[in-house]
Amino acid sequence: MSFENSDVKVDAVPDRHLESAGPTDPDRGVRFRLWVNWAMALLTVVGAGVVMVLALGAVMSTAACSDKACPNLGPAGLSFGVLFYGAPVLAALTVVVSFFTAKRRWGFAIPVWSLALMIADIAIIGVTVEQ
Repeated sequence: MSFENSDVKVDAVPDRHLESAGPTDPDRGVRFRLWVNWAMALLTVVGAGVVMVLALGAVMSTAACSDKACPNLGPAGLSFGVLFYGAPVLAALTVVVSFFTAKRRWGFAIPVWSLALMIADIAIIGVTVEQ
């Protein structure tokens, strides 16, 4: 470097256009995860309503059946109670647990598992009542 250009500074970052876009927000990913987690957690509440409506519809569709006309119809007793009342309990537990896990990386797994269990619940009710 000569005395003539001693005031010239060399840019350390060759891709200056990337820096001019503004600083990246490190909290953006956390906020996105938080929104997705809470959207899915609240979706479990809607899913519980769907499970209950479908279960009531399945039970009401068998109102004209008797033991002789429709043997082995649907789940009875405790198993139907678990399938019917388990969905709102699961949705409530999902919302409560999401208060503690929403900001974590793996926090989305709680609502995903809850939604998967509700889908399985719908499938079980549908298959057993259809017989």
